[in-house]
Amino acid sequence: MKQTGIFKGRAEVLYNYGRFGWTRNYGKTWHGGIDIVGLDSDKIRMPYYDGKKITGRVVRARIVMNRADKTWEWGWYVCVQLDAGQTPDAVNFLYFAHCAKLLVSVGQKVSSGDALGIMGNTGNAAGGYKHCHLEARATATGTGVDPTAYAGITNAVGVYGATDDGQTEQISETPTGKTMQCLMIGPVDQRGMNKCDTLAVKLRLISASRYYVLPVGTETYCVCVGAVSNGDAVSFYQLAEAEGWTKDNKYMARYVG
Repeated sequence: MKQTGIFKGRAEVLYNYGRFGWTRNYGKTWHGGIDIVGLDSDKIRMPYYDGKKITGRVVRARIVMNRADKTWEWGWYVCVQLDAGQTPDAVNFLYFAHCAKLLVSVGQKVSSGDALGIMGNTGNAAGGYKHCHLEARATATGTGVDPTAYAGITNAVGVYGATDDGQTEQISETPTGKTMQCLMIGPVDQRGMNKCDTLAVKLRLISASRYYVLPVGTETYCVCVGAVSNGDAVSFYQLAEAEGWTKDNKYMARYVG
């Protein structure tokens, strides 16, 4: 299988809140990386840069238990310091977090394609689902910068890369034969958000971490739902239709497949 970013085969961004730069916790928390799921392999690999092989050295391979140190949220993670002069952008460190298991040790030289760890949900992994939080930094202690050149995907919800038969899968506006959808509703006011909350509780989507609300104004919100079954999507569509959100272009559905 061809490598897509940090995984062989297909890679997926499941939720909008897994994107780089998307604020969480009602706009209070900045997301400095991108959360990627390996669909055909759970081995996290050293990426390429724009198709070019890159190399580096493992400078961290650990888990931090002291919660006074914010890196405890990464669970088991690997940090690779890139060798100098390989890319035109200001990225010197790559972080691979929430691993179930590490496959490298500190001091080890690594290059594109090398296995670094196994995808997991250790630490404070959003939603509790298995994925890799990929973060790129210009300095070891700096904030995350756009990692998409290394992620091998765009900064958007979707499925990327090729399956074994060479077919490429993406988010689609038309049914694909799959059974999952991702929904975006908004902007809606407090009343509209409360109606969505009530439905999400009824469908148990909040407890399953497949429902998220983000502020887009002082009194308006955007609701992210997914990936969910077509049955749950229909329930939200019926609510949106009853409220007139479909007519106002406040309801968007995309099929996963």
